[in-house]
Amino acid sequence: MSDILEPVPPVVSTESPPPEKKPRRRWGRYVLYVLATLGVLAIVLVAAAYYHASRGPQLVKIDEAYAIDESMTRNYGKYSPEKKGYLYVDQNNEPYLVRVVQQARIEAVGASDELYFVASGTSLSGNAGQFYGVFQIRSDGKGGDGLVEVAEPLRYDTTAPITPEKVRFEALAETTWGWVIKTQSGLNPKQERVTVSNVVLAPHGDRIAELATFRASADADPGSDCAQANAEHAEWEKQVAEYYKLSAEASAEQTAAGEGLVDKEPLRCEHARWTYATAPVMGPLPGPLTVTAKGTQYGAPLEARSWKIMFDSKAYVYNVPPELEPEDAQGD
Repeated sequence: MSDILEPVPPVVSTESPPPEKKPRRRWGRYVLYVLATLGVLAIVLVAAAYYHASRGPQLVKIDEAYAIDESMTRNYGKYSPEKKGYLYVDQNNEPYLVRVVQQARIEAVGASDELYFVASGTSLSGNAGQFYGVFQIRSDGKGGDGLVEVAEPLRYDTTAPITPEKVRFEALAETTWGWVIKTQSGLNPKQERVTVSNVVLAPHGDRIAELATFRASADADPGSDCAQANAEHAEWEKQVAEYYKLSAEASAEQTAAGEGLVDKEPLRCEHARWTYATAPVMGPLPGPLTVTAKGTQYGAPLEARSWKIMFDSKAYVYNVPPELEPEDAQGD
Protein backbone atom coordinates (compact mmCIF):
# COMPACT_ATOMS: atom_id res chain seq x y z
CA MET A 1 0.00 0.00 0.00
CA SER A 2 1.52 3.23 -1.06
CA ASP A 3 1.86 6.21 1.18
CA ILE A 4 -0.42 9.04 0.46
CA LEU A 5 1.49 12.36 0.37
CA GLU A 6 -0.39 15.12 1.92
CA PRO A 7 0.14 18.64 0.57
CA VAL A 8 2.43 20.78 2.64
CA PRO A 9 0.79 24.02 3.62
CA PRO A 10 2.65 27.17 2.47
CA VAL A 11 4.88 28.91 4.95
CA VAL A 12 3.56 32.31 5.71
CA SER A 13 6.23 34.83 6.82
CA THR A 14 5.39 37.22 9.58
CA GLU A 15 8.20 39.69 8.61
CA SER A 16 7.32 42.85 6.70
CA PRO A 17 8.79 43.08 3.17
CA PRO A 18 11.88 45.32 2.66
CA PRO A 19 11.13 48.85 1.46
CA GLU A 20 11.49 49.58 -2.21
CA LYS A 21 14.72 51.33 -3.23
CA LYS A 22 14.12 54.92 -4.30
CA PRO A 23 16.38 56.47 -6.99
CA ARG A 24 19.09 58.82 -5.50
CA ARG A 25 18.93 62.41 -6.57
CA ARG A 26 21.89 63.27 -8.87
CA TRP A 27 22.08 67.00 -7.95
CA GLY A 28 23.58 66.16 -4.60
CA ARG A 29 26.44 64.41 -6.33
CA TYR A 30 26.99 67.45 -8.56
CA VAL A 31 27.16 69.74 -5.53
CA LEU A 32 29.84 67.55 -4.04
CA TYR A 33 31.78 67.66 -7.30
CA VAL A 34 31.58 71.46 -7.45
CA LEU A 35 32.70 71.86 -3.85
CA ALA A 36 35.61 69.52 -4.41
CA THR A 37 36.65 71.41 -7.54
CA LEU A 38 36.52 74.76 -5.73
CA GLY A 39 38.62 73.35 -2.94
CA VAL A 40 41.28 72.14 -5.33
CA LEU A 41 41.24 75.49 -7.16
CA ALA A 42 41.66 77.39 -3.89
CA ILE A 43 44.63 75.23 -2.99
CA VAL A 44 46.19 75.88 -6.40
CA LEU A 45 45.68 79.65 -6.10
CA VAL A 46 47.19 79.75 -2.62
CA ALA A 47 50.16 77.71 -3.80
CA ALA A 48 50.66 79.98 -6.84
CA ALA A 49 50.49 83.10 -4.68
CA TYR A 50 53.01 81.65 -2.26
CA TYR A 51 55.26 80.64 -5.16
CA HIS A 52 55.23 84.12 -6.71
CA ALA A 53 55.72 85.79 -3.33
CA SER A 54 58.69 83.57 -2.61
CA ARG A 55 60.22 84.43 -5.99
CA GLY A 56 60.04 88.19 -5.34
CA PRO A 57 59.21 90.86 -7.93
CA GLN A 58 59.16 89.72 -11.52
CA LEU A 59 61.37 91.58 -13.93
CA VAL A 60 59.88 93.44 -16.86
CA LYS A 61 62.35 93.07 -19.70
CA ILE A 62 62.48 95.99 -22.13
CA ASP A 63 63.02 95.54 -25.84
CA GLU A 64 65.23 98.57 -26.53
CA ALA A 65 64.68 98.82 -30.28
CA TYR A 66 60.91 98.46 -30.05
CA ALA A 67 60.52 100.79 -27.05
CA ILE A 68 62.66 103.54 -28.60
CA ASP A 69 60.94 103.37 -31.98
CA GLU A 70 57.50 103.49 -30.38
CA SER A 71 58.43 106.46 -28.20
CA MET A 72 60.17 108.41 -30.98
CA THR A 73 57.28 107.85 -33.39
CA ARG A 74 54.72 108.95 -30.82
CA ASN A 75 56.64 112.09 -29.81
CA TYR A 76 58.12 113.22 -33.13
CA GLY A 77 56.63 111.43 -36.12
CA LYS A 78 57.45 108.71 -38.61
CA TYR A 79 60.92 107.37 -39.25
CA SER A 80 62.50 108.29 -42.60
CA PRO A 81 64.77 105.53 -43.97
CA GLU A 82 66.11 108.01 -46.49
CA LYS A 83 67.19 110.59 -43.89
CA LYS A 84 67.85 107.96 -41.20
CA GLY A 85 65.88 109.80 -38.55
CA TYR A 86 62.42 110.85 -37.40
CA LEU A 87 60.76 113.82 -39.09
CA TYR A 88 59.24 116.35 -36.70
CA VAL A 89 57.40 119.57 -37.56
CA ASP A 90 56.97 122.11 -34.76
CA GLN A 91 54.15 124.60 -34.16
CA ASN A 92 55.77 127.08 -36.56
CA ASN A 93 55.90 124.47 -39.34
CA GLU A 94 59.68 124.23 -39.01
CA PRO A 95 60.95 120.77 -40.01
CA TYR A 96 63.50 118.90 -37.90
CA LEU A 97 65.39 115.65 -38.23
CA VAL A 98 65.47 113.85 -34.87
CA ARG A 99 67.88 111.07 -33.98
CA VAL A 100 68.82 109.15 -30.85
CA VAL A 101 72.33 110.18 -29.81
CA GLN A 102 72.68 108.12 -26.64
CA GLN A 103 70.91 105.20 -24.96
CA ALA A 104 71.54 103.05 -21.89
CA ARG A 105 69.60 100.19 -20.34
CA ILE A 106 69.94 99.48 -16.63
CA GLU A 107 69.02 95.86 -16.00
CA ALA A 108 67.05 94.52 -13.04
CA VAL A 109 66.29 97.73 -11.15
CA GLY A 110 63.59 96.91 -8.58
CA ALA A 111 60.86 95.21 -10.58
CA SER A 112 62.01 96.18 -14.06
CA ASP A 113 64.72 97.13 -16.48
CA GLU A 114 65.07 100.87 -17.01
CA LEU A 115 65.80 102.39 -20.41
CA TYR A 116 67.27 105.89 -20.81
CA PHE A 117 67.94 107.74 -24.05
CA VAL A 118 68.56 111.21 -25.48
CA ALA A 119 67.28 112.51 -28.82
CA SER A 120 68.65 115.48 -30.76
CA GLY A 121 66.62 117.54 -33.22
CA THR A 122 68.39 119.45 -36.01
CA SER A 123 66.66 122.05 -38.14
CA LEU A 124 66.25 121.04 -41.78
CA SER A 125 65.47 124.55 -42.99
CA GLY A 126 68.34 126.33 -41.27
CA ASN A 127 65.88 128.97 -40.05
CA ALA A 128 65.39 127.59 -36.57
CA GLY A 129 67.48 126.49 -33.63
CA GLN A 130 68.08 123.06 -32.23
CA PHE A 131 66.36 121.04 -29.53
CA TYR A 132 66.87 117.82 -27.62
CA GLY A 133 64.75 115.42 -25.57
CA VAL A 134 65.42 113.13 -22.62
CA PHE A 135 63.49 109.93 -21.93
CA GLN A 136 63.15 107.20 -19.33
CA ILE A 137 61.06 104.05 -19.89
CA ARG A 138 60.38 101.79 -16.91
CA SER A 139 57.80 99.45 -15.37
CA ASP A 140 54.47 100.93 -14.33
CA GLY A 141 54.90 99.16 -10.98
CA LYS A 142 51.59 97.27 -11.22
CA GLY A 143 53.14 93.82 -11.37
CA GLY A 144 52.47 93.17 -15.06
CA ASP A 145 54.27 93.93 -18.27
CA GLY A 146 53.10 97.54 -18.45
CA LEU A 147 55.61 100.33 -19.07
CA VAL A 148 55.51 104.09 -18.47
CA GLU A 149 57.46 106.88 -20.12
CA VAL A 150 58.91 109.83 -18.20
CA ALA A 151 60.16 112.41 -20.68
CA GLU A 152 60.80 115.98 -21.70
CA PRO A 153 60.85 115.77 -25.51
CA LEU A 154 61.48 119.44 -26.37
CA ARG A 155 64.26 121.47 -24.74
CA TYR A 156 65.45 124.45 -26.80
CA ASP A 157 68.29 125.73 -24.58
CA THR A 158 71.05 125.22 -27.17
CA THR A 159 72.10 126.85 -30.45
CA ALA A 160 74.24 123.90 -31.56
CA PRO A 161 73.05 120.33 -32.13
CA ILE A 162 73.44 117.86 -29.26
CA THR A 163 75.92 115.26 -30.50
CA PRO A 164 76.94 112.00 -28.75
CA GLU A 165 80.12 113.49 -27.27
CA LYS A 166 78.02 116.18 -25.57
CA VAL A 167 76.08 113.65 -23.49
CA ARG A 168 77.24 111.75 -20.43
CA PHE A 169 75.16 109.23 -18.49
CA GLU A 170 75.96 109.30 -14.78
CA ALA A 171 75.05 107.23 -11.72
CA LEU A 172 74.04 109.92 -9.23
CA ALA A 173 72.63 107.77 -6.40
CA GLU A 174 71.77 104.13 -5.66
CA THR A 175 68.64 104.19 -7.82
CA THR A 176 69.06 107.52 -9.63
CA TRP A 177 70.72 107.85 -13.01
CA GLY A 178 70.85 111.08 -14.96
CA TRP A 179 72.29 112.90 -17.93
CA VAL A 180 74.86 115.69 -18.09
CA ILE A 181 74.25 117.45 -21.39
CA LYS A 182 76.45 120.21 -22.79
CA THR A 183 74.31 122.98 -24.24
CA GLN A 184 75.89 125.76 -26.29
CA SER A 185 75.34 129.48 -26.86
CA GLY A 186 77.05 130.86 -29.97
CA LEU A 187 78.63 128.99 -32.84
CA ASN A 188 81.89 130.56 -34.03
CA PRO A 189 84.43 131.84 -31.43
CA LYS A 190 86.04 134.05 -34.08
CA GLN A 191 82.80 135.95 -34.50
CA GLU A 192 81.20 135.75 -31.08
CA ARG A 193 81.83 134.48 -27.59
CA VAL A 194 80.88 130.81 -27.41
CA THR A 195 79.83 129.43 -24.05
CA VAL A 196 78.88 125.90 -23.04
CA SER A 197 76.91 124.85 -19.96
CA ASN A 198 76.50 121.53 -18.18
CA VAL A 199 72.81 120.70 -17.68
CA VAL A 200 72.14 117.90 -15.18
CA LEU A 201 68.80 116.15 -15.72
CA ALA A 202 67.27 113.11 -14.02
CA PRO A 203 63.86 111.41 -13.70
CA HIS A 204 62.06 112.35 -10.49
CA GLY A 205 58.64 110.78 -10.02
CA ASP A 206 56.58 111.44 -13.13
CA ARG A 207 58.75 114.24 -14.52
CA ILE A 208 62.29 115.07 -15.65
CA ALA A 209 63.95 117.33 -13.07
CA GLU A 210 66.69 119.83 -13.84
CA LEU A 211 69.11 119.29 -10.98
CA ALA A 212 71.75 121.87 -11.97
CA THR A 213 73.09 124.08 -14.73
CA PHE A 214 76.66 125.36 -14.44
CA ARG A 215 79.50 126.57 -16.67
CA ALA A 216 81.47 124.15 -18.80
CA SER A 217 83.55 126.31 -21.14
CA ALA A 218 83.99 129.73 -22.76
CA ASP A 219 85.94 130.50 -25.94
CA ALA A 220 86.71 133.65 -27.93
CA ASP A 221 89.33 134.36 -30.59
CA PRO A 222 89.76 138.06 -31.44
CA GLY A 223 92.17 137.21 -34.24
CA SER A 224 94.89 139.49 -32.85
CA ASP A 225 97.41 139.69 -30.05
CA CYS A 226 95.69 139.28 -26.68
CA ALA A 227 97.25 142.49 -25.33
CA GLN A 228 95.97 144.42 -28.33
CA ALA A 229 92.51 142.85 -27.94
CA ASN A 230 92.45 143.94 -24.29
CA ALA A 231 93.40 147.49 -25.30
CA GLU A 232 90.61 147.58 -27.91
CA HIS A 233 88.14 146.33 -25.33
CA ALA A 234 89.26 148.98 -22.83
CA GLU A 235 88.70 151.70 -25.47
CA TRP A 236 85.23 150.28 -26.17
CA GLU A 237 84.36 150.38 -22.47
CA LYS A 238 85.45 154.03 -22.36
CA GLN A 239 83.21 154.92 -25.30
CA VAL A 240 80.23 153.09 -23.82
CA ALA A 241 80.67 154.90 -20.50
CA GLU A 242 80.74 158.22 -22.35
CA TYR A 243 77.61 157.29 -24.25
CA TYR A 244 75.67 156.48 -21.09
CA LYS A 245 76.89 159.73 -19.52
CA LEU A 246 75.54 161.83 -22.38
CA SER A 247 72.55 159.68 -23.36
CA ALA A 248 70.03 161.90 -21.56
CA GLU A 249 70.94 164.81 -23.88
CA ALA A 250 71.62 162.76 -27.01
CA SER A 251 69.62 163.11 -30.19
CA ALA A 252 67.75 160.20 -31.71
CA GLU A 253 70.58 159.66 -34.19
CA GLN A 254 73.22 159.70 -31.44
CA THR A 255 71.13 157.30 -29.32
CA ALA A 256 70.86 154.79 -32.17
CA ALA A 257 74.63 155.01 -32.78
CA GLY A 258 75.32 154.49 -29.07
CA GLU A 259 73.07 151.45 -28.87
CA GLY A 260 74.90 149.96 -31.85
CA LEU A 261 78.19 150.58 -30.06
CA VAL A 262 77.00 148.76 -26.94
CA ASP A 263 76.01 145.73 -29.02
CA LYS A 264 79.43 145.48 -30.68
CA GLU A 265 81.61 144.47 -27.76
CA PRO A 266 85.04 143.43 -29.10
CA LEU A 267 86.29 139.96 -28.27
CA ARG A 268 89.10 139.24 -25.84
CA CYS A 269 91.25 136.13 -25.76
CA GLU A 270 89.42 133.40 -23.89
CA HIS A 271 89.84 129.67 -23.36
CA ALA A 272 88.23 128.72 -20.04
CA ARG A 273 87.22 125.29 -18.81
CA TRP A 274 85.13 124.15 -15.84
CA THR A 275 85.42 120.38 -15.37
CA TYR A 276 83.20 118.39 -13.03
CA ALA A 277 83.35 115.08 -11.19
CA THR A 278 80.55 113.15 -9.52
CA ALA A 279 80.91 111.71 -6.02
CA PRO A 280 80.97 107.94 -5.43
CA VAL A 281 77.46 106.55 -5.03
CA MET A 282 76.89 106.15 -1.30
CA GLY A 283 73.13 106.29 -0.70
CA PRO A 284 69.65 107.05 -2.03
CA LEU A 285 70.37 110.74 -2.77
CA PRO A 286 72.82 112.32 -5.24
CA GLY A 287 76.20 113.18 -3.76
CA PRO A 288 78.08 116.45 -4.29
CA LEU A 289 79.61 117.58 -7.57
CA THR A 290 83.17 118.87 -7.64
CA VAL A 291 83.85 121.61 -10.22
CA THR A 292 87.35 122.85 -11.07
CA ALA A 293 88.24 125.94 -13.14
CA LYS A 294 91.29 126.51 -15.34
CA GLY A 295 92.38 128.41 -18.43
CA THR A 296 92.09 132.07 -19.46
CA GLN A 297 89.12 134.39 -19.29
CA TYR A 298 88.76 137.93 -20.67
CA GLY A 299 92.42 138.01 -21.71
CA ALA A 300 93.76 137.03 -18.27
CA PRO A 301 94.56 133.76 -16.50
CA LEU A 302 91.54 132.28 -14.75
CA GLU A 303 91.96 131.81 -11.02
CA ALA A 304 92.49 128.11 -10.34
CA ARG A 305 89.71 127.13 -7.99
CA SER A 306 87.45 124.23 -7.04
CA TRP A 307 83.88 124.16 -5.73
CA LYS A 308 81.91 121.38 -4.04
CA ILE A 309 78.26 121.73 -5.07
CA MET A 310 75.94 120.12 -2.51
CA PHE A 311 72.57 118.55 -3.27
CA ASP A 312 69.42 119.95 -1.63
CA SER A 313 67.15 116.95 -1.08
CA LYS A 314 64.08 119.08 -0.22
CA ALA A 315 64.25 121.21 -3.37
CA TYR A 316 65.76 118.32 -5.34
CA VAL A 317 68.43 120.53 -6.92
CA TYR A 318 72.13 121.26 -6.56
CA ASN A 319 72.97 124.59 -4.90
CA VAL A 320 75.03 126.14 -7.70
CA PRO A 321 77.02 129.22 -6.55
CA PRO A 322 76.50 132.44 -8.54
CA GLU A 323 80.02 132.40 -9.99
CA LEU A 324 79.28 129.08 -11.70
CA GLU A 325 75.89 130.01 -13.10
CA PRO A 326 75.66 130.25 -16.92
CA GLU A 327 76.50 133.58 -18.53
CA ASP A 328 75.35 135.36 -21.67
CA ALA A 329 77.32 134.94 -24.87
CA GLN A 330 78.65 138.51 -24.58
CA GLY A 331 79.75 138.49 -20.95
CA ASP A 332 78.51 138.18 -17.38
